[in-house]
Amino acid sequence: MTEPEIKDPRKEARRAVSLVYGLALAGILVWLAAIFLAPFLRSRGEETISAALYAAFSPVCHQIPDRCLLFRGHPLAVCARCLGIYAGFLAGLALYPLLRRPDSRALPKARLVVLAALPMGLDFLAGITGVWPSPPVFRLATGIVWGAVLPAYFVPGIAEALFRMRARRSGRHVLPTGGRKR
Repeated sequence: MTEPEIKDPRKEARRAVSLVYGLALAGILVWLAAIFLAPFLRSRGEETISAALYAAFSPVCHQIPDRCLLFRGHPLAVCARCLGIYAGFLAGLALYPLLRRPDSRALPKARLVVLAALPMGLDFLAGITGVWPSPPVFRLATGIVWGAVLPAYFVPGIAEALFRMRARRSGRHVLPTGGRKR
């Protein structure tokens, strides 16, 4: 009886990261397109599909018209802050291959996401306490800052889960460091 072949862990890690990266990139592009498609269709009188798109985004965003940017005279399907988070996520994905090794499944330190969320959190607190009414452009900017760091956690986190799932299915054990033992 022969033992199952153990694949190169770096190659498997690279494959997992590439798969997650590609799916995340495709997903965010479709997501952003849908955000703009809703008001585009509404501007052309296509109410049924437009209303369905707005309804699809309602569980993830309050869609308060005064807090939304306009496209073709109609509010986007999400508020400016949510749009900023999604646009920032796309920007973070664009920069991801330049900033990370292709086989890295390690997460950055948690303080990075906390620091990136700080402007958005302060803006939110200032708004609910009445200190200042945050303009949509500022909401957009704070969302972009936070959204841009999310891929640094999302891609390696999902890739690590995928990597571990594949290892379990093949009967291999994965060490906490990302290494393997049999």
